[in-house]
Amino acid sequence: MSSIEDLLADVQSELVGLSLEYVGDAASDIFVYASMENGTLFFDPFFVVQGELVAKSKVPGVDTSIPRQKALVNFGTAQLKRLYDGFTELGVAVPTQLKLHYSAETRSLDSEFLYTSQYSHDTSLHNIDFSKKWQSEVHSSLRDER
Repeated sequence: MSSIEDLLADVQSELVGLSLEYVGDAASDIFVYASMENGTLFFDPFFVVQGELVAKSKVPGVDTSIPRQKALVNFGTAQLKRLYDGFTELGVAVPTQLKLHYSAETRSLDSEFLYTSQYSHDTSLHNIDFSKKWQSEVHSSLRDER
């Protein structure tokens, strides 16, 4: 990659593309929560299907077998490793958290990046806690739209 921006755009595209491939045309929205903190890489996509928030293990009409979920997470984690390694190699601060929202209807991507520690400073917090918190926020906003 020629620049940080190119690498970041490519990894975002891969994460969204992978999630789209996993869910097919079942989802109207794809959300990707990812974290990279203290050497731990975490990738957790979730979806809006027929107006309802669903986890990767619960998408109706889609093969959500454990091997397929593992393949999804492994590929997503590999993309995060590529991002981490690229940023590190170039001496650029690595984001600790990525939140991606892709709208299938508008084909638009919104992204949010944080660069501060999210959970490594507190042993009672875990990366999954932040993904679940975001899922709860998305769920609340879906409910408010009704």
